[in-house]
Amino acid sequence: MIEVLNFFLNSLVFPGLLFASLVGLLYIGVDRKVTAHMQNRIGPPIWQEYLDFGKLMGKEDITPRAAQSVLFNAAPLIALGAVVTVMLLLPVASPQPALTAVADLIVIIYLLNIPAICLMIGGYSSGGPFGSVGAARHAVQLFGYEFAFIVSIIAVIVRVGSLDISAVVGYQAQRGWILLDWRLVPALIAMFIGAQGKLLRVPFDIPEAESEIVHGPLTEYSGPKLAIWRLVYDIETLVIAGFIVALFLGGPVTHTIGGAQVPGVVDFLIKTFLIVLVTTVVRNIMARLRIDQALKFYWTFGAFLAILSLVFVLVVP
Repeated sequence: MIEVLNFFLNSLVFPGLLFASLVGLLYIGVDRKVTAHMQNRIGPPIWQEYLDFGKLMGKEDITPRAAQSVLFNAAPLIALGAVVTVMLLLPVASPQPALTAVADLIVIIYLLNIPAICLMIGGYSSGGPFGSVGAARHAVQLFGYEFAFIVSIIAVIVRVGSLDISAVVGYQAQRGWILLDWRLVPALIAMFIGAQGKLLRVPFDIPEAESEIVHGPLTEYSGPKLAIWRLVYDIETLVIAGFIVALFLGGPVTHTIGGAQVPGVVDFLIKTFLIVLVTTVVRNIMARLRIDQALKFYWTFGAFLAILSLVFVLVVP
């Protein structure tokens, strides 16, 4: 009974839905504020995401008449469940995640693809032309960024010799951050490129190109369902940043400063925040690519860096 209660506490409060939602909304609020300053605007307050979420949750829930209602309504809920599950598999407060699984790195890879698949399903099932075009673009782009993303993870797995994320964090606790291993620096860059694609951030926001197809797969969504989709995006931003922290930046580490102990979750939040800021800067200094340009970039530069890192790990002692 205690184990069941502990599981629900982890899932719903920390590090699950409540914690991930609050932090994810805050990070995107900061992202919007930094973006505004980089564009010489004042911008919204950093708590604007909380207000937008509450406003959307209070609006009327509309399902288009032409939509396949079951798929259209289920897609955001399944995507939310996937990203929250990944939060449970990530080391947030200590090297040991709240939820453990055998070869959990493979589980995380699969779960991180579910939001993209759900977004495609939602776009296709919406019955609108913009949703279908956005979903088709997303399907094409998925085959581009995912290769570089997965090969980068494989390079880390080969270096550590384990498929468990806790083992990766433990390896770094003994030998230092994987980021400091020159052989895996190209993999980190390739993973950042893949992360920009997963989060549909400029220059890879092609499926949601506002100036072309309104909002892509999300065009027909409104009210609570749109709020859930935005929450999925906010949590996924935190999740991917946390995944990069676990693989390359040593995961959460407890520090002692001036005799006071700083918990590992603070270290986790600082590292993930810095990663989100990097993605924010990248999306504000670049312009959107065409879908053919994005694929060419993924399959040349991104894939080359990931494979190069894997070869270094396999060949260089």
